[in-house]
Amino acid sequence: MAGSQKGVLVIYTGGTIGSKPRDPDPDSPQVVVPWEELQAATPELLRLLQRGLRVDCKSIEPLDSCNIGPKEWQQIAGMIRDSYDEYEGFMVLHGTDTMVYTASALSFMLRELGKPVILTGAQRSAMVDVRNDATQNFITSVLLAAPSFSKIPVVPEVCIYFGGKLYRGNRTIKRDTAGYDAYESPNIPPLGEVGDKIVIHEDLIRPVPPPTRRFNVRTQLDMNVTTILVYPGLQNTDLARRQLEGIIATPSIRPDGLKAAIVLSYGSGNIPTLWPDFLKSFQEAREKGVVVANVSQCRRGGVELGIYETSALLLELGFCGGSDITLEAALCKLMSLLGDPDLTQEEVEEAYQRSIAGEQSFSTYVTKYPMKPGVLERDKSGVSLRVPGRPIEGGWTPNRVDRALLRFRGASVAHAKRGPVAFRVFMNLDKPEDASTDHPGFVGTFKKEPQETGIIVFDVTRVLVALTKPGDRASFTIFLDTDEASLSWREVEVAVVAREAAV
Repeated sequence: MAGSQKGVLVIYTGGTIGSKPRDPDPDSPQVVVPWEELQAATPELLRLLQRGLRVDCKSIEPLDSCNIGPKEWQQIAGMIRDSYDEYEGFMVLHGTDTMVYTASALSFMLRELGKPVILTGAQRSAMVDVRNDATQNFITSVLLAAPSFSKIPVVPEVCIYFGGKLYRGNRTIKRDTAGYDAYESPNIPPLGEVGDKIVIHEDLIRPVPPPTRRFNVRTQLDMNVTTILVYPGLQNTDLARRQLEGIIATPSIRPDGLKAAIVLSYGSGNIPTLWPDFLKSFQEAREKGVVVANVSQCRRGGVELGIYETSALLLELGFCGGSDITLEAALCKLMSLLGDPDLTQEEVEEAYQRSIAGEQSFSTYVTKYPMKPGVLERDKSGVSLRVPGRPIEGGWTPNRVDRALLRFRGASVAHAKRGPVAFRVFMNLDKPEDASTDHPGFVGTFKKEPQETGIIVFDVTRVLVALTKPGDRASFTIFLDTDEASLSWREVEVAVVAREAAV
């Protein structure tokens, strides 16, 4: 391995990796020691220094990780900002309990990151027992943060290295209180694996930003975010009602007011729907300025709101989904977004549904059409409705589109004879008389059962991907083919759900 001129900056925060018994009794409570003592207890680090690797250290006040939070995240981010040009990479020594939160927060604070930031810790300190995981985690993380010295690809991300695996920090969860493989990344594979060699899976790595994009740090956070765990019977308890009423009673316009509530839901984003007051409370909270985010209790898979009409109710109430984002990443992402004084509530909701730092597998891009509420009736207003063209939002590419949906929100379908109602949908149809199944913009024929106010969804994926790209204008024409039927709506939008390039 060749010498590295810039080397690695270690940021020491404490944790088990830097702990030892308080007194000679090995069973006495452990305390966090200063960096110099940890360095002296790690002779392997000296060997790296002798081989030409520069390793410097800065410390915050060493703490047990349960005491680390936004203040310390800001300190760590500030140290990286102030030393960014001086080092090839950064390594953060951290306790295991809140490491995922710190990694997630840093991923949103360090924008246009072009260098590795590796967090690691240990379940057992080398200063406690010769049988430990601290030494390997420590030394390997230093090597991961020094790619030119280690002759490995650059990983320009905030990562966690632990137990032989390199994970994207904001996709990681802690799964074990004591095991040496304490972490996992449920929805994407590890970015790298370490045995006798360091293997980096370059196809999973986010690209280094181009030279025109400059590294910057956003340290402003708003911690006024809470979580609500959904469980059977929640809708019947006074505690739940008081909690929801408390959300509504706290105006978000106050500096210390609640800004966001994360609902930990069942499966792909479901919550009880037979308690109208329960649902109404969330709707009223959002109307008062609270962002209502939906995160699945399941560790694998994610939330799908409005993809199908059966899950559209929560979308209609104002819930926003973040695909397969973890709870830890969702909390930190909302703190970061809410800390931006230039973002409105609607902009926070839109940004939450899009990947910022690879924290979710899918992003949702919504294009809103400026149409007034209206009604299409077969026997009164003709048989077709034209949704005027608008540029389609998003940073997607056609080959990564999973689904594109034309959605009528606040919509109802009525039929005097109570049977299904038939629709034909076209994209970029110039004149109604040009409508035919041979037209390149023919989306398809749909049958919708009558329903009261909700969301009506038409899947336009095939045609939208074939005919447009982000920024292109797309119009839609809907033909109502059933007599004595009607379609009413409040808003019209197109949602494009696209897989991230590096998930």
